[in-house]
Amino acid sequence: MTRPRRPSGASSPDDDPPDRGLSPVVGKTLELGVGVLFVALLTATFFGGVAPDYRAAVGAELGDRTLTAAADRVEAAVPIADSPRVDRRVTVRLPETIRGEAYRIVVDGGPPTVRLVHPDRTVGGRLRLDLPSTVTVGGSWQSTSPSRVVVDGASGDVSVRLVDAPSEGEADGASRTPSREGSA
Repeated sequence: MTRPRRPSGASSPDDDPPDRGLSPVVGKTLELGVGVLFVALLTATFFGGVAPDYRAAVGAELGDRTLTAAADRVEAAVPIADSPRVDRRVTVRLPETIRGEAYRIVVDGGPPTVRLVHPDRTVGGRLRLDLPSTVTVGGSWQSTSPSRVVVDGASGDVSVRLVDAPSEGEADGASRTPSREGSA
């Protein structure tokens, strides 16, 4: 059987130009480009404005909570009743970083207060300790090392020190330097 002849203006699928198959590819490429542009715009919006503001607020809140928890642990380590002899060591767990940076908790003189020292000025604070006037407090903690409260009342006067605990392989106090125990 032979094919019927068509009139001279009609076309068949065999007569289509070879570039007709590119039309769906170009359309999908344009759709993909618009999608990528949309995602880039959203990313720039979040990382340019929304995320840094949120991160700053979360950092300040975490700093406040850390300082409050540290003060609570120091106050809880001091015995309520007058004890003739007190020797207590309490381990304190702190977040290693706030807003991606290490920080310190230091004791200020006068009425005993603890202060959070952070490289970012929006993170920090000061909190007065609720301790009897006969208790002396000193020392500091680095967030990157294990922290401990040492309470000593051997001579009748109770002293509280914030110290960085030695690592697992060291003896108690073997590698501690006076500058890490002193106040800021």
